Formats: sequence, C-alpha cells, structure tokens
Amino acid sequence: MPPYRTSCTSTRHELAEEPPSPTGVRDSAHVLPQLAAYGPVFGHSQDAMCPLRANGAAPGIAREFTIGTLRAWGLADLADDATVIVSELVTNALRYGLPAGFVTTDDRPIRLTLVRHGALVVCVVADASRQEPLLRDPCDIAENGRGLYVIEALSRTWGWTPLPRAGKAVWAALAVPQA
Repeated sequence: MPPYRTSCTSTRHELAEEPPSPTGVRDSAHVLPQLAAYGPVFGHSQDAMCPLRANGAAPGIAREFTIGTLRAWGLADLADDATVIVSELVTNALRYGLPAGFVTTDDRPIRLTLVRHGALVVCVVADASRQEPLLRDPCDIAENGRGLYVIEALSRTWGWTPLPRAGKAVWAALAVPQA
C-alpha cells in the first residue's frame, strides 16, 4: 500500500497550492535521528503535510488538519494530545521561528508534517530559524513559557533537528495505542 498523502485542506483556507514534497519526511533516521532508539525507522510509513501562513489562524488550521489526518488514519484517540502538541509547536514557530525582518517569497513559511511510523505518530513543525527551542523556567504568574513543558508531558519524546538548507524542525512523538 502506498504511503498516505494529503494536501492540507481546511474550511478556513483554500487548498494548498503546492503538493507534498516528493522527498517529504521519509527517512526518520535522517530527519529525526533521536527517534531511532524508539523502534524501527525504515519500512512502511504514512505522512501528511500542511504548509501554514505566518498568521494567527495557523494554530487553528494546524489543529483541524491534525484531527482530520488522525481520523483518516484511524487514530482519533490521539487527537486530543496531538492537537495540543501541534498548537504549541505552531505557536512557537510563529513566535520564535521567524527571525526579525524575515522575508520570504514563500507565503507559507511554516510546515506541519504528521508522520505515522510503526508505533509512533510524530508531529513535526519546520520553521526558518535555527534557534534551539529551550525549556524556560517561567515565573509563577507568567502567561506563557510553558509550551515545551506541555509538549514534554504529552509526548513520548520530543526534540529538534536543524534542516539541511535552513531552519529547523521541532518534533514530538506520540505512541500509537495498542489495538
């Protein structure tokens, strides 16, 4: 069976103009090296990619895309945790992943990719910055600064990797429930 592919669609935006990349996120051992310790990284996988605009609607579009993709894969039970993770990753990409004065001809500079590989579903958000995501120690009354702690609590593992040409991918892996 060929890998699952989809273009990002949502009731709140038009069909993505660009098809999923032919290279995509296929080789988990290359793109997400730390995941190799969690099981086989070659073989059958499914993936879905959603390019996102750098605006306030992006987290909501990412959540809708995640819910629809997980339902299509028969993994609706992961939707609650996955949508929180994706929302945090996309929000961080909007806040920290687009450097000051960032200019691009790409009107969708953030990429959400979901990969189902073996016993894992990996949520990957790529942005233009190489700045490492850091767990901060927010003060008790801070209204932000806890996103990576939330991701850490909900995922089996998370991390980031620099991308070959530019930018980085921040990812979080969820365990697929046993049938």
